[in-house]
Amino acid sequence: MLYISKGMEPEFLKEFKKKYPKKNYDSKEFAEYRPVLKKLLIKEQKGLCAYCCGKITEEKAHNEHIEPQHPGKYVSDRSLDYNNIVASCNNLETCGIKKENKYDKEKFLSPLDEKCEETIIYYGNGKISGNDYTIEEVLNLNAYELVNARKAVIKALQYYDKETIEMIYMDKDSEEYAPYYNVIKWYWSTLSD
Repeated sequence: MLYISKGMEPEFLKEFKKKYPKKNYDSKEFAEYRPVLKKLLIKEQKGLCAYCCGKITEEKAHNEHIEPQHPGKYVSDRSLDYNNIVASCNNLETCGIKKENKYDKEKFLSPLDEKCEETIIYYGNGKISGNDYTIEEVLNLNAYELVNARKAVIKALQYYDKETIEMIYMDKDSEEYAPYYNVIKWYWSTLSD
């Protein structure tokens, strides 16, 4: 998980909420804007899933509400809150699809929380820890596929020194980050100068 610094709310979303103050994300009036929003979110997240940091595309992602639209006994009033929506991969066993409507604001580690990166602990075997509720119970971020992907990234990075990793992978001005950039960033931080 990487911290996502949300940009300004897009104009089309502001205009929609002004024109249709009682409508929500699921309304038929908002349907044409969903793909536009997804494209914008993917760009804002530099092509990575908000939760696992795997590569996402418009075809392989969905708009994910941090606070679900139906988180239990109430309907959220944040369905069109730009600061509540991120792009998530479509993996059926992990991330946003796995999360469904599970959400406890007090326990959930959000990629919109500035401290999310320092909360997660990475291990050389590809596993992560730091917030069991989010990692294990809600998002399943230690699923076999994700552990192996992180382990493969760590193995590939072992051949490079800190300067080379920075030069190859850590261009902050890049339009897209490499998949599992969170692992790259962590591994890079463990190397001495």
